[in-house]
Amino acid sequence: MISEKSQETSSDLAKTAVKGASWTYVAFYSGKFIVFVSTIVLARLLTKTDFGIVGYALTIIGFLDTMKDLGINASLIYHKDDRVVNTAFWLNLATGTTLFTVIWLLAPFIGDFFNDERAVNVTRVLALNFPFGSLGATHEALLIRDLAFNRKFIPEFAKAISKGLVSITLAFLGFGPWSLIVGQLAGTFIAVSILWNIVKWRPAFSFNIGFARSLLNFGLSMVAMNVVSVIAQDVDYLLIGRYLGAEAMGIYSLAFRIPELVILQFCATVAQVIFPIFTKIRDDENALRLGFLETARYVALFTTPLGLGMALLAGPFVLTFFGEKWIEVVPVMRAIAIYSFFISLGFNAGDVYKAQGRPILLTYIAILQVLVLAPLMYWAVTGPASIVIAGWVQVFVAFVISVVYLAVALRMLKISFGMLFAVLKTPMVPAFVMVVFVIAVLFVASDWDAWLQLVLGIVTGGSVYLSVLYWLERDIVTQALQLLDTILTKRRSGVA
Repeated sequence: MISEKSQETSSDLAKTAVKGASWTYVAFYSGKFIVFVSTIVLARLLTKTDFGIVGYALTIIGFLDTMKDLGINASLIYHKDDRVVNTAFWLNLATGTTLFTVIWLLAPFIGDFFNDERAVNVTRVLALNFPFGSLGATHEALLIRDLAFNRKFIPEFAKAISKGLVSITLAFLGFGPWSLIVGQLAGTFIAVSILWNIVKWRPAFSFNIGFARSLLNFGLSMVAMNVVSVIAQDVDYLLIGRYLGAEAMGIYSLAFRIPELVILQFCATVAQVIFPIFTKIRDDENALRLGFLETARYVALFTTPLGLGMALLAGPFVLTFFGEKWIEVVPVMRAIAIYSFFISLGFNAGDVYKAQGRPILLTYIAILQVLVLAPLMYWAVTGPASIVIAGWVQVFVAFVISVVYLAVALRMLKISFGMLFAVLKTPMVPAFVMVVFVIAVLFVASDWDAWLQLVLGIVTGGSVYLSVLYWLERDIVTQALQLLDTILTKRRSGVA
């Protein structure tokens, strides 16, 4: 039986989450729109090989990026103790500098691994992101801890703009893959500069061993999880880059970019809000249970139609925005859209593990993911040697791992699968009705221009999904709109 107090706490959670998330979503959508536009322009200016060369560096950097703060920032949010902040800053800076040095020394081996010496210099230069980023990591963690997402919006938006503008400008000037590398560094530098301007805290020359041990005890368990997780996430890039070359790597990375940008980054944005909130209510089991179910519902309301719709409209989307030369992206993008949808369903389970002080569970599940994914992906790139099959391998593994993620979280929170299904069925029925209508539209418009197919598909899919959702779940739609209107009204009046 859920107490009245827990229901009230859960209601407060929902309001706090939406208030925090509203600013985070502004940053997300505005920043990602800029990234989306820059991706379109760069795809037309650069070659598949250019994207592949940068993909080499991003894969290695992405792997080491999991260790950039040793889990210190998450630990800082969890511990809620201002005395540890100075120690956290100097640990961050030391880690970022060390990682840059390690990458610089190992860069020749990275080139050997990918059988491409061009990977050496781009990896070395991109590694500057570590010391640059570490200077602002603590400042960003303080904003997240205090749920100051309105202030966090500014550096994120500026980073997206500067990265896009610098990359596009250099691409026009003929700098090839270097335009993407320099753009990444410019975005990081600008974001850190703004963080130092809006967060008034400044580091003092003090370092406490006891605080460091406390931060690392929690943080290192999360690093272990992140390292294994990124192996699971990047094993496909490693194998495709090594066995299929730069051009296949470029096609595959672009196919991943849009589903990742729209669906997975949305989930990551939600997690930034949900983790500190779940941490605040971790001792109230009923409130945490309700918060988990409501979060799962509202994430699925967004990601279900996006994932299925993106899979259906991948063809006209690629032809409209990227052009005929990227037609090989289409079948891979279809698979990755479905993969992203499956991942989104179990995404907030990890926040439950962390809020309960058990991030080690994420490590165990990530190890399982690697054990399943690595051999299947190796077969895909060395047997049929197909990036399309590699994409569908990702779909299969994502489904299995999402079921495991949810099963563990449900057991922790004492929630039945029936309760979860009752939540997730809200978007599922209207989404599948949407699929039928979009397929029919694409069949009728099969000989029309790609841009017209895309517009009709989006309009039809969106209209059908929202109409069926409103018809079946009017109370949920009305409640969501009323909550959003309340928040926007408060913000206009200066209350929020």
